[in-house]
Amino acid sequence: MDKIEHSFQDPSLLELALKHPSLDLGVRDNQRLEFLGDAVLGLVVAEALYRANPELEEGRLDRMRAGIVSGRALAPKAKGLGLDNWLMVSAAQRAHHPEPSKGMLEDALEAVIGAIYLDGGLEAARTSIEAIFAEELTGESTTESDGTPKSRLQEWTQKHYSGLKPEYALIGAEGPDHAKQFAAAVHLDGKEIGRGNGSSKKAAEIDAAANALKRLIDR
Repeated sequence: MDKIEHSFQDPSLLELALKHPSLDLGVRDNQRLEFLGDAVLGLVVAEALYRANPELEEGRLDRMRAGIVSGRALAPKAKGLGLDNWLMVSAAQRAHHPEPSKGMLEDALEAVIGAIYLDGGLEAARTSIEAIFAEELTGESTTESDGTPKSRLQEWTQKHYSGLKPEYALIGAEGPDHAKQFAAAVHLDGKEIGRGNGSSKKAAEIDAAANALKRLIDR
């Protein structure tokens, strides 16, 4: 499972993470690891969203986090990692349900994250989670469909420019690491249509989109 971006020092932890309760092993199945992994996943995702979206209030961040860590979202991720092929279940379970349920896949992924945390610590878990959820944590699937300036600009350009999409570019960064300010530009069909500034690359892009909207709509 190279996609998890972690090489286990203690392979028994990964093995434990893939043992379903149907094996009737008591505490030697993956449920304790699932409990731990759920907490680690929530923490890492919350921190990543907090850092990437300085312009968003608590309620929006909470909804974004919930969307990423929900069972509905975790099961496809687990399947994409191939956990459905590695999950160990009882013969009776497999006879009645040849394919793992979404709940089983969700638990397995959280258990694997818990195992990574025990094996390599929080940094190892963060690396794996950021790799597994790269698309979600960059904001492309969590902040572009809820009325943000970037979302509104894309909707406007698709309607008025035959489906063309805005493209963003970082054009500068100034200041010390703890207080860095970023500048971004947004282009449409190769032409700059707005610039913006912010305390993160994403915040600068959002500001650029907002300024572009003002120019396009008010021109």
